[in-house]
Amino acid sequence: MMSLEDHQRGLLNLVKSRGVAPTDAYLRHVAASPGLAVVRDTALFWRAFQLQSQCPFTCRLLKRLGCFEALLADYFSVNSTSPYVEELSRDFLRWLLFHDNALIGAVSQFEYAALQAKADSGEVFEILWDRDPDSVLLALQNDSELPGTEENCTYRVRIDRNLSSGISCSRQRTADPSFPFRA
Repeated sequence: MMSLEDHQRGLLNLVKSRGVAPTDAYLRHVAASPGLAVVRDTALFWRAFQLQSQCPFTCRLLKRLGCFEALLADYFSVNSTSPYVEELSRDFLRWLLFHDNALIGAVSQFEYAALQAKADSGEVFEILWDRDPDSVLLALQNDSELPGTEENCTYRVRIDRNLSSGISCSRQRTADPSFPFRA
């Protein structure tokens, strides 16, 4: 007989679509249940809803690039998540920081830094962009076309605790045209 903890872990693994096939009869029954898909979809819906309220620019970008649902499912299948939306959002954004797409990395890092500054973190963040960040955020806000990358140009945005005067953006040209951008 399985312990309560093992049953709970087994159910969580089923909801998150991870782990090996269950050996327990009850968990095998749940795994074959059509209701499991509904539970998975509902859990992802509410997490997506929470993330969209806390990190709208990142979520809009991911939707625009057609990868929001897939990345969300990937994230929740392999990560423990907090029931608190603030922690959930920060963890999700931190997970995206080193995404292969430089724009996803920059936008997620920008929103992460803004959330940290809003929470009175003493950290100072510097985000590198391969295109004008103001134009990116405006395009995401207005659902207009995203600007393209700018050759030999890097935008450096600094964010710290004082959001009213702590955000600065400076444009810096790089000497090397093959400058490997990484947020």
